[in-house]
Amino acid sequence: MAPANRRDVFEQFVMTVSAVAELTPHMRRITFHAPEFGSYAVTGPDEYFGLLMAEDRELVMPPDDRINVRTSLRNMPEDVRPDLRWYTVRAHRPKAGEIDVDFVVHGDAGPGTRWARRAEVGSTAGFRAGGSAYRPVGDTVLLAADETALPALAAILEAGQRSVHVFVEVPDESFQVPLPGEVRWVFRGEQPPGTAVLAAIQEAAPSSVDYAWACGESGLATGVRRHLTKDRGVDRKAIMFSGYWRVGAARE
Repeated sequence: MAPANRRDVFEQFVMTVSAVAELTPHMRRITFHAPEFGSYAVTGPDEYFGLLMAEDRELVMPPDDRINVRTSLRNMPEDVRPDLRWYTVRAHRPKAGEIDVDFVVHGDAGPGTRWARRAEVGSTAGFRAGGSAYRPVGDTVLLAADETALPALAAILEAGQRSVHVFVEVPDESFQVPLPGEVRWVFRGEQPPGTAVLAAIQEAAPSSVDYAWACGESGLATGVRRHLTKDRGVDRKAIMFSGYWRVGAARE
């Protein structure tokens, strides 16, 4: 897989919700404030972080070992252990000590979406620094995403670093959001995730691809990668792919 952007220090702290906005019927923007965001720095446009949440009880942060947050969580008593899910830093404003995070909300499918639907100004959550994956090379870049990867995709496009070919699969028109540049939207309907976007890529993607970023449902990410490597001869080390969720499992 293509190399990701790494960080040496994994900050961990408590943050407070300072604003909530409904962007679409399916996407909610939550603004978090913490003094630590003043010195925090992202490693790339699709920066991700660990959101630590506690439902109906006080948030207890895991030991700050700066190495492996999952190990720290496993070692905590179950009755105080927070849930951990990973999200994109949609925007970072160091002077204000704030970040924006866009949540795709879909019922109560998992702890992340449950927390996001109920969050209000004054709610608290934990922040665990992560990293970023987008590290393009060459002149021809292909981006493929579904609704769960829209925040990361939007941040990548706003960075405006290269001419890109963008393909987005969503359930229907109500999931569309404004994105800069030319975007090919396809609608999933009743098809398995990844089917519609793969067909669009097979039809309209450039014959030569220097770098690809494919994120969303697991089948979408792996299907796009398989097509690019087997059918177009793209180097595996030039493809960044990540399954944000999987059909049949709770979305994060």
